[in-house]
Amino acid sequence: MIGTRRRVRSPLLDLVRLPSVRRHGAGSPDIAIGLVSGDNDITALAGVLTGDALSVSPLCPILARGCAEAGATPGELSVILGELLDGPANVIAIGTGLLDGGTHERRVLAETLDRAAERGVLIVAAGGPDTDLTTNSWVLPVSSCAASGRVSWFVDLEDDPRGLLAPGEDLPGPTGPASGNGVAAALVAGTAALLLSLHPLAGGHRVRSALSIGATNPRRSGPPLLDATRAHEHLGLLNFAAG
Repeated sequence: MIGTRRRVRSPLLDLVRLPSVRRHGAGSPDIAIGLVSGDNDITALAGVLTGDALSVSPLCPILARGCAEAGATPGELSVILGELLDGPANVIAIGTGLLDGGTHERRVLAETLDRAAERGVLIVAAGGPDTDLTTNSWVLPVSSCAASGRVSWFVDLEDDPRGLLAPGEDLPGPTGPASGNGVAAALVAGTAALLLSLHPLAGGHRVRSALSIGATNPRRSGPPLLDATRAHEHLGLLNFAAG
């Protein structure tokens, strides 16, 4: 769930070094973002992507798909992801948890995630307990950190955490400050969409690698910290810049 705790802090964009990236553009209408979350959180997560305060990817179409607040079963998530994969989504942010499911629907989910990898549709998911979603090799799990870069108080990391840390506390949104791993995942998905907008020939696999390579985590516990500028610079070195 997404909370509304404390006041908004200002250095979030500086933390992930987005300002220097955003000077080059703010998303492309040709890059669509799929957004999967509980019905009550859709507006807040969409606001992280397109709201006036962060405006990570305001020009990118948002394809919102709601589900139950408690989460989605593997079968339910497979259906939602399948619809997004059949559409124009280039990046998919999953802000909901995965519920238990039977062997068949878990296999179907794995096949759906494999299809996303084959198409290069980057999938970013809210971090949390290990599930068939967060442990999938193509999915990039994201856990929340504070403006200082420290792991958020509400995050319980696994012994061998995967993925990224990204700001997920008190991000400004249309319904007030929002917090949660889903918020952090939305910010990373928006950043991925911005990078795809700036480097349209790179594709999802290279953008995913750039997000991981460009992340640093000095003097902090947990996964590496999102660094949008370093990811942008890495893709630039590969000569995938637009134009």
